[in-house]
Amino acid sequence: MGLQSRSPDDHHHDDVEAGKLLQRQGAQAPSRAGRPSLVAAVSRALSVRSGTARVVLAAATAVAWMFFSSFLIMINKHILKDLNFPYPMTVSSMGMFASGLLSWLACRVFDFAEARAQVSPVFFLSNILPVGLFMAMTLWSGNAVYLYLTVSFIQMLKAFTPVITMLALFAARLETPNGTMIGSVLVIAAGTALSAYGEVAFDNVGAVIMFISAVSESLRLVMTQYLLVGCKMGPIEGLMYLGPACFVWLALGAALVEWPAIAATGALALAARHWVLFLVAACMGFLINVLAFATIKLASSLTLKVLGTVKNALLIVAAMAMYREVVTGLQAAGYLMSTAAFAVFTYVKFKQVAAGG
Repeated sequence: MGLQSRSPDDHHHDDVEAGKLLQRQGAQAPSRAGRPSLVAAVSRALSVRSGTARVVLAAATAVAWMFFSSFLIMINKHILKDLNFPYPMTVSSMGMFASGLLSWLACRVFDFAEARAQVSPVFFLSNILPVGLFMAMTLWSGNAVYLYLTVSFIQMLKAFTPVITMLALFAARLETPNGTMIGSVLVIAAGTALSAYGEVAFDNVGAVIMFISAVSESLRLVMTQYLLVGCKMGPIEGLMYLGPACFVWLALGAALVEWPAIAATGALALAARHWVLFLVAACMGFLINVLAFATIKLASSLTLKVLGTVKNALLIVAAMAMYREVVTGLQAAGYLMSTAAFAVFTYVKFKQVAAGG
């Protein structure tokens, strides 16, 4: 899965940098003496640095993320469109509220997850809350687009996200471009455009929302990379801070735009009738966020991107089978072009990572 081994000197350097970062930002590392053995076991598993055990754990985590995230996409589509509950910010806010609450309970109440840092209010407001804004925009637009476009076409358009991400990384000087990477990004863009041209049920509003989703996701990734460089937070601990930050923005937007309509149309009664489905969707949001964080920690963010591309392809097939969505030959050719170019880009990036770049 593209895992790379690192020397003890590298890890010592990371630990030193993490300590400096936490000290600069006002975060303190309290001792956690007497943590339950289960917590210690989970902590040891996530900190395994090499060997078969790490590969197996990373593979299991990645497969679980692919399965549950695909399942949640289908559930959210059912809630938004089939149940006629067209309030994507409200649906997204429920997931982030559950993520923040469950991660806080796990870290602070039940002591299930390790929480080494105490982030100051100033650090939260100046560093984490802005990341939460773009995370909220990503979740809102990612759900709203299902009201306008088919599941299969949305997965094809997601192939364009690496283009925007790379442009943002180049602009922030977090990546150094080369000819192969630039060429791959251009082919991805061309393949995505071909897929869009071949779409039968193209919708302008849906396309704009999808573009907003791609831009906000790219900016979120870049800002998160700035935020978490050298910071050794566990998956649940990181979610404990990012979850509330994201929820604040989603709840604010929903209160202004969606909640008056929910009250006027009686949509709250619909949610009450299907409360089990809404609860499952919210709790699965927590699970998926933890699995995504764990995959990045065990492997890399690049691995998560590769898995996302594979998942998108599987969702296209599933949408064709379950919803009888039509995929034209032109769309298929464009998506295959984008996927092949992304594979080349991934190969080049893995070589950079292996070389320490």
